[in-house]
Amino acid sequence: MGDVEDLLVQTADAARAQGRDDLVGRIEASLGRLAVPEFRVVVCGEFKKGKSSLVNAVLGARVCATDADVATAVPTYVRYGERFEARELLGEGPASERGAVATDVDAVATGHAGPQARALEVRLPRRLLEGGTVLVDTPGISGGLASSHAGIALRALAVADVLIFVTDAGAELGRAELAFLSQAASLCPVVLGAVTRVDLYPQWRRIVAADAQHIQDAGLDVPLYPLSAPLRHAGLRERDRGLLVESGYPELTARLVAEQDRAAGSGEVSAAAVAVSVLGQLTAELTAERRGLADDAGARSQSEAWTAAKAQATDLRGVGSRWQQTLYDQMGDLSADVENDLTVRVRALRRDAAERIAQMPPARLAADLGPWLQQRTTETVLDHQSVVRARAEQVADTVSATFGSAAMDLRRALDLGIAEGSPWASVGFEATPTRRSGLDASITALRGGSAGAMITHAAGLVLGLAFPVVLPVAVVLAGVLAGKSWQSAHKSQLRLLRAETERAVLGYLEDVDTAARKDTRDAVRRLQRRLREDFESSAAELLTTATRAVEQLSAALAADAAQRSRRREEVDRQLAGLEGQALKARHLIAELLPVPS
Repeated sequence: MGDVEDLLVQTADAARAQGRDDLVGRIEASLGRLAVPEFRVVVCGEFKKGKSSLVNAVLGARVCATDADVATAVPTYVRYGERFEARELLGEGPASERGAVATDVDAVATGHAGPQARALEVRLPRRLLEGGTVLVDTPGISGGLASSHAGIALRALAVADVLIFVTDAGAELGRAELAFLSQAASLCPVVLGAVTRVDLYPQWRRIVAADAQHIQDAGLDVPLYPLSAPLRHAGLRERDRGLLVESGYPELTARLVAEQDRAAGSGEVSAAAVAVSVLGQLTAELTAERRGLADDAGARSQSEAWTAAKAQATDLRGVGSRWQQTLYDQMGDLSADVENDLTVRVRALRRDAAERIAQMPPARLAADLGPWLQQRTTETVLDHQSVVRARAEQVADTVSATFGSAAMDLRRALDLGIAEGSPWASVGFEATPTRRSGLDASITALRGGSAGAMITHAAGLVLGLAFPVVLPVAVVLAGVLAGKSWQSAHKSQLRLLRAETERAVLGYLEDVDTAARKDTRDAVRRLQRRLREDFESSAAELLTTATRAVEQLSAALAADAAQRSRRREEVDRQLAGLEGQALKARHLIAELLPVPS
């Protein structure tokens, strides 16, 4: 058991000893997040650039299709398992319904999924995966943002810790790849570039240098890793360290391990912060009782202060509290803002599409309109989701500040009367940190599931916005464009054709608008529910602490001298133990936090 886990177990024992089952539940939830971390690495790139081969080479096993005539059609999630098994996922997320298990690699690595499958899941025993790493092989995005699969890849990036963008050494990065890479870099905190098949192209060094320059010119920070899957497999098969190093994969794997360790450290800091908060509330109760046991002149006034604090905590939990009103007002504003943003964006896209149809030469309409519309739709929805995320962060910060200021007002109203030099003097009443709400276990992946961090931005909820299932535009337009002879059409026929094309485009955009609007509304509702639940839980904890402090202080004042003497020794011992745990927690946080550069 690690230091942070050990601290949490000790803190839970202390809370249990004081009868604080509510605080025990919070500690156990934090332990659960540490025990089931998830570090998601998304692999994406254009068709036939070596994405699946990269996943197979990293793991040293054939888990993804690589046949020349097979392309990845749905995402493949590769996780740790005691033995190899694979199955189709009929939905998305941890609770997705799963199909039958396959135990044969070739039964999965064919690239074919059933008509109901939304993804494939593969589990196998590999050390790289054992710590919670999940490799995600996504469908190819030929055409960049204009690809019908761009939405799938970008949706996966919204919950990724690391993106590996795959290209090969056969040609320099194209404009579409750079456009997609720029958009992806805004969604994922760490982006790595993989240049595959360096064993096939003698000029690979020149290509890597040119790609690096293109990336720099685009204002991106993306390190490139030249890779050779055949050398990797040969090195593993022959146990030749030289071939393994030459393949480039050890360097890439080392970087992934380093990023996973960094993410795990963040989760441990959050867990240690939870311990500090719990220890503060436990200390507050015992400190109040200790004042009553001392039977000094300030004990009676302290009882009155705690009674007032109980009233404040009761108000904080009430439906009419200031933070509740702030949450209600902020969510109303958020809903109105994001609805209006989407309406404005879709209308602008409709106007642009109409102008495009009117201006585009008839001979090019069939070939050029679909890719253009697909790319613009992808950009429009992504820009809208960026606005939703930004506004959600503002709401989370505003509500958190309102709740936190109310909690700190409660803290300042209490003079704990701790004497200098007392063994518990360094541990104050941390009523509640001004914290940003966390994610529950069911949506841990929304910010990458980095070791199940507890203290995470509540706006992470909207990172799960499901990118609308944008139908390929070619399908939408096929009924209009098929069978039309552009060369022999008269002006009236062209006007009719443009009108029909415009109606088909409007219908397509209406479908996109409906899907995007539903996703946004669902995300807003999730955000509101999560904020409300988190802060209600914190308010309940504060009320319990204040209530118990009043009761224990009153009981201490009513006890006789012999009872007070015996209890004083026990309380002093408990306070000293809590002080030691709190100091340990703070030292752990200091060690785990990154040193400022």
